[in-house]
Amino acid sequence: MRLPLLKVRPEDFRVTETLGLETAPPDASTHTYLLLWKRGLTTHEALGALSEAFGVDAQDVAAAGLKDEDGITEQFVSVGAMLSPQDIERANARGRAGGRDHQWHVTPHGSGTTALRTGELDGNCFRLVVRGLDETSATALAEGPRRHTHFFVNYYDTQRFGVPGGPKETHLIGGALLAGDEDTALDLLRRSGSAEGAQALEHEGPADEFWKRLDPRIPVFYRCAHASYEWNARVRALLRESAGAEVAQVEREGLPYAFATTRGAALGLAARCPELDYVRYRWTDGACVRSTAARPTVLQTHLSVHRVEPDPLHPGGFACTLSFFLPSGGYATAAVHQWFVQLLGALGDGAPGPEVAAAVPAGGGRG
Repeated sequence: MRLPLLKVRPEDFRVTETLGLETAPPDASTHTYLLLWKRGLTTHEALGALSEAFGVDAQDVAAAGLKDEDGITEQFVSVGAMLSPQDIERANARGRAGGRDHQWHVTPHGSGTTALRTGELDGNCFRLVVRGLDETSATALAEGPRRHTHFFVNYYDTQRFGVPGGPKETHLIGGALLAGDEDTALDLLRRSGSAEGAQALEHEGPADEFWKRLDPRIPVFYRCAHASYEWNARVRALLRESAGAEVAQVEREGLPYAFATTRGAALGLAARCPELDYVRYRWTDGACVRSTAARPTVLQTHLSVHRVEPDPLHPGGFACTLSFFLPSGGYATAAVHQWFVQLLGALGDGAPGPEVAAAVPAGGGRG
């Protein structure tokens, strides 16, 4: 069985944010809420573009979550100003000017009294196209049930650690910042391929000046990436201890993972350790604040199989459309990758080996 290709085209990966957003009448509000549609941009890049378009400080534009740049995504943002329809139309004209591969636009979604904050997000709805399926797996999907209950290890996926095509080193940048080594952090950032990495390549002064000049939420993101890498390592070790042989050791884009090859292995981890504390960092009231919170080790979702049909981009192969919902913090690529690894084990002569699981493409982007 051939494992699927994800994010072959931006249209193959669509995300719509779910957020219970409390609104207020305009005359009692201080913030405008917008629904941001974007393609080819990170959330940080889009927030920066909105800040410039509306003429407000970067920290007056906020989001509740980060969304991939190599897909088509919709998410809520707050702007610390009361915007008119003319303001929004002028901003959208700038968003259209980026060309097909770097576009954004916003639509009004009411107003309220508070800015959005990271962690307030309820979850995301996904609609993905998986490509390059062989006939065996395509037949199994076409003839099987439309809805599947799926349990998977709640890893931070590879896009947390670098942009598409770039090195997966955001955790190393964050580790250097946490150690106070801003020079090493800047050197790593320069080879990251990110938007702020491009700024770092142009910087000629001391490293600390560069980091102070950035939107403070960006260095916080790198600190969070370091915490994410450490959390992954802890849950990976727990899975190996609890599941034994029902684990595939996987290296994806240079990062180590362990996948449960059966539903029982994932459920065993959930029974043994349903939650694991993680460290998080937030920019709050002008300072980077460190705290801890519990993150589920295993998530459950219900995947719906829609169309299974020949894949015009991969002659002889098949494509399938999947849709599902994940709570905040869950990674769609992690869910789909692990589902196909479990499906491979069910259709074949046992669990897939690490060399098979490693062939699963990782996709890209943050969030």
